[in-house]
Amino acid sequence: MSRSEGPHRPFLPIGNPFKMMMPKSSHLPSRVLSVFEKNLAERFRQLKPNHANDVISFAWMKLASSSICETLDDIRKLIVDLELPICSWDIKWVDMYLDNSLKLLDFCSAYGTDIVRQRFGYVMLKCALLDLDSDNPQKFLQASSSLHEWRQYQSRYDNSKLEDCSDIICKLEETLNLPKIKNIPKAKDLVRAMYGLKVQTIFIFSTFVAAFSASPRSLFDLQVHKQYLWQESFTDLQDVMNGEIKNIHACGRIFPLKELRTIDQNVKKLYPLLHDGLGDIKQEDFESYCLELKENNEKFLVGLDELKSEMDRFFKVVVDGRMALLDNFQQEAPRSGVQQVRM
Repeated sequence: MSRSEGPHRPFLPIGNPFKMMMPKSSHLPSRVLSVFEKNLAERFRQLKPNHANDVISFAWMKLASSSICETLDDIRKLIVDLELPICSWDIKWVDMYLDNSLKLLDFCSAYGTDIVRQRFGYVMLKCALLDLDSDNPQKFLQASSSLHEWRQYQSRYDNSKLEDCSDIICKLEETLNLPKIKNIPKAKDLVRAMYGLKVQTIFIFSTFVAAFSASPRSLFDLQVHKQYLWQESFTDLQDVMNGEIKNIHACGRIFPLKELRTIDQNVKKLYPLLHDGLGDIKQEDFESYCLELKENNEKFLVGLDELKSEMDRFFKVVVDGRMALLDNFQQEAPRSGVQQVRM
């Protein structure tokens, strides 16, 4: 997904809180908005891991991706329930929606490329395991070298695609300020709901970037006003996730993703045996280590493929939403001061 070129934006430091603009006057949510926000609060509660070891896993990432899709679906239902026709939207809202959704498509494209990079790491380990099946002692040296190269390859957190992903999220965060809108309760409800969706998306996608990063620099610390019904569950989730990711790096573990940490432990057990010899380790134990690495590497590939499918699904949901908005906007007669949107 192409996007305009701009100056390079480095990963932002973790203790840099992003303050969100608070409305000057309080706006009590309508019944339909309250239902939306309560559903969003429940999704944040469902994403909170039960155990620290499960902070980022493929299962969590799949659930998180599905959670955003559910919120997008709730936005569509909200528009219908509010009976706020597209033709009554301010053109600035339409432009904002299209621009933000384009950023999401850019993120999916860049993140999909990094998933391909992760697949190459799987291939590296598979080749090492094939060398271990050989009777040629020289192959053991090659396997040892491959394990070392895999760890170096995975620890390169400054790869360009992850930086692109972080850059896109930064630009999306810059649009969090609530736009000025006339004193129309339905319009305020819609904008408030979209604000919740954007906060959810920024948090989840920044965590997705952190999953494959060897540094916590991609994390955000979003501050949300207490007036939102989902504020407490979101803040609780963000504190747990960000805190545990920082703990993982502070303990010297470079892989926040649970499945990568498991493989790294397998590699750490095998590498010294290949490099220095088995020593007191029995042959059957060595073979068990190899089998364990093979099984975990295969599970990692399955997880990557499932994550890629979820990202493709999210990409399609966003594209369908853009097309539906444009179709509705073009079909309805424009009101005074509202321009038609053309592709």
